[in-house]
Amino acid sequence: MTSSIAAVDICNMALDMLSEAPITSLEDDDPVARRFKRNFDQWRDLFLAVHPWNFATKRVALTQSSEVPVHGWTYRYLVPGECLRFLPLRKLGNFGGDIVPHEIEGSYILTNEPAPLRVRYIWRNEIFGSWSPEAISAFAAFLAAKVAMAVTGKNSFRESSLNEAENLLATAKRLDGLQSQVEKPSYQDVISVR
Repeated sequence: MTSSIAAVDICNMALDMLSEAPITSLEDDDPVARRFKRNFDQWRDLFLAVHPWNFATKRVALTQSSEVPVHGWTYRYLVPGECLRFLPLRKLGNFGGDIVPHEIEGSYILTNEPAPLRVRYIWRNEIFGSWSPEAISAFAAFLAAKVAMAVTGKNSFRESSLNEAENLLATAKRLDGLQSQVEKPSYQDVISVR
């Protein structure tokens, strides 16, 4: 799935959806380019965090921090800087394993689970060529919805972009989910965390 797609290409896809002129760079001295530059990273992270995308999921084994929590937990682990959100923490990192009781405090995971702590998380994937074509299209529509009112001045463009984004996102999630088994909580998860 690797191709050479850049942030500006995705922004231009969004502008195409709004029938607006393209930009040449996020560095352009243009109000539209400045809006994208100001918000693009935040919007990308928001988009990635809403679904356990296959192209944005990582598995790692975290090492224990040298400092221990003051109280309540035995171990502390540094959250990776690229982590947008964790998928359910499971014993030994096994899919469908028992839930690992934990808290996230600031940049740390606090738990009684000894090292290494095996986790899966959604990471800040900035390599757009590794994204699925469906996710790229959904993200472009999401961007179009975000800038529609400011760029076109028409609420109807914003509404139609929002509908398009919702439809493309649903399709992208469905196709992404078909490529792997989606982890669903079991009744044991609810009982074990109580």
